[in-house]
Amino acid sequence: MKRAVLVLVIVSMVAVCSSAYSQARKGEKPRDHAKDPVCGLTVDKNPDLSVTYSGEKYYFCSISDMNKFKQNPEKYAGKKK
Repeated sequence: MKRAVLVLVIVSMVAVCSSAYSQARKGEKPRDHAKDPVCGLTVDKNPDLSVTYSGEKYYFCSISDMNKFKQNPEKYAGKKK
């Protein structure tokens, strides 16, 4: 009997926490993502890790990828989609 009550309490707590988490997420703004043209990872659009080339803005996962792009943008341009 005690075990059944304990299980019921745990299940109820999980349901309440899950519902609260879901409600909290509804208030968040969706993140804006881009594809790093060097490595292909999906990244958040961070202005500190971005380069504008030929009127297009490119976003990167690291300074290393950003520098690779800067050294040879023609190699990577057009690969962000």
